Amino acid sequence: RAIPGIPQVEVEVESMDKAGNFIGWLHIEGVNLSVALVEQALSRVHFTAERSPYCKALLAAQDAAKQRKEKVWSHYEETPVEEVVPVLEEKERTANYKPVFVTEITDDLHFYVQDVETGAQLEKLMENMRAEVGAHPPVEGSFTPRRGDFCIAKFVDGEWYRARVEKVESGGKVHIFYIDYGNVSGTGETGGESSPPSMDPCIDP
Repeated sequence: RAIPGIPQVEVEVESMDKAGNFIGWLHIEGVNLSVALVEQALSRVHFTAERSPYCKALLAAQDAAKQRKEKVWSHYEETPVEEVVPVLEEKERTANYKPVFVTEITDDLHFYVQDVETGAQLEKLMENMRAEVGAHPPVEGSFTPRRGDFCIAKFVDGEWYRARVEKVESGGKVHIFYIDYGNVSGTGETGGESSPPSMDPCIDP
C-alpha cells in the first residue's frame, strides 16, 4: 500500500543462489536505479548486464554519458575504428606442363613455341595451303601489302608460310612476321602478288 510522502520502492529479483544471495533491480517511483546511475555518469555497465532485459536501456544511457564526458567518463577517449580489409587467400598455383617445340628466340630473349600435341594439325594445314598455292599460283602485281595484313609468304627455304605484314618501307621493302614460327624477314622490291582463291594475299620475297 502506498504511503503518502514516502517514495515507492520496488525490488525486482532476477536470480538467487542457494545461500539466498540474489541479483536484481531496484526501482524507485518506477525508475530503474541502475539505468539512472549510468545515465548520470555515476556508474558503468557491467558485462553481466548483457543477459538482462534492461541491457539496451543501460547501453544507450552509457553511450550518452560517454559523449558528454562527465564524471566517470571525464577522461574518455573514443577508440578509433580500424578498417578491416579482407585478405583474399591466394589459390595454390598448379602447373600444367605441355610439351612444345621452341621455334624462335629473338635478340631481346622473347621466344616462340609450338604445341607438340597440335603439331600434326599445323603440318596438315601447311600441306593443304601449299597444294592450293601450287594449283592456283599467285599473280604478280595483284596485291599491294599494307601493315597488319595477313597473308602467305615465302621464307628463305623457298616454302610458303602464313604471315603478317609488319612494315612497308617507301622503297618497296616489306617486313614479314611468320605467325606460326615467330621468324621475321624482309622481302625485296619485287612488289606484291595475289593469293589463291581461298587464301589471304601473299608476298613473294
